[in-house]
Amino acid sequence: MTKSETSKRKSTRHIVRHQMSTSLMLPIALGLTILLAGVIIAMIAPWSFMNTIAVFIILILLIYLIWATRKGSWRLRILAVLLAIPAIVGISIGLVNGRVTEPLIGVGITLFLLAALRFFHTPISYRVAYRRFRAGDTEGALDLVSRSIEARPDFWESYQLRALIYLAMMSFGHAQRDAQAAIERNPKAHPVYNTLGLIYLAQERFTEAEDVYGHALDLAPGYALYLYHLGLSEFRLNKYQDAADSFVAATQGTLPLIEYDLQNAYYLTRSFEETGNNKGVQIATEQMIKFSDGLAPLKSQLQNQPDYPHLHLMRADLADMEMRLANLNH
Repeated sequence: MTKSETSKRKSTRHIVRHQMSTSLMLPIALGLTILLAGVIIAMIAPWSFMNTIAVFIILILLIYLIWATRKGSWRLRILAVLLAIPAIVGISIGLVNGRVTEPLIGVGITLFLLAALRFFHTPISYRVAYRRFRAGDTEGALDLVSRSIEARPDFWESYQLRALIYLAMMSFGHAQRDAQAAIERNPKAHPVYNTLGLIYLAQERFTEAEDVYGHALDLAPGYALYLYHLGLSEFRLNKYQDAADSFVAATQGTLPLIEYDLQNAYYLTRSFEETGNNKGVQIATEQMIKFSDGLAPLKSQLQNQPDYPHLHLMRADLADMEMRLANLNH
């Protein structure tokens, strides 16, 4: 990639700012477009204002839906439009008639179709395997998800789940092959890149993990968990300024567990220490204290894990984190 890893993949902070500005500006732009169209229609054809504006809103919503799914397959884009039609038509009729019944019926039909599509699209063996895996039955989950793959070899989620199962069993070669098989079937599924990144991190393949999390963030900009893992990969590679940027960007989002918040603050503190940012160290240390309740569950998690290459570094960092927090509390 070079050139400072393509300028830190456009800089994690820049990506977060761009995503936030897009999420704020897009609804405003749509609203202003509809308002402007309403003014023009009222001037040109006031006798058919409601009907014309309803048709215009339908077209705007369909165009937006096509644009929003532009990164998906043509099958997904067509399906998204078809499933949205009842809701769009219901909303438009409600606008014309000034009632809420039609919008509620239209949205209800669309939601029902989405639920039905998801239910019939997902193999039953996959759903049961997922529940078994969540319950800790890895062997049972592995058997069921393997059956799901035999029945539906095109269903990428099954490969993703089996990769997670193999990762839990520390079978890294099998886990990597299944994660890559899932990516081959759906290159835009960012959770699979996260799984592949975890596989690389566990084996201390930090350069590969850094690249994979870069791809995950290309697909899901600003996603806090990916930013944390990207920062951890960079930290292990002694890229402390890049790591600090990633950890700072992760604080702008929501991490799934307090353990992640604590680790993010800890590695941010150490990254700032390495770069000589004393003010940053002070702020990050305050964050460590704020999330100190995550220490106990993190200790339990790392103590109960089977051995893997990266574990010795994680446990050493945990001991340092515990010592720092003890000193801060005295």
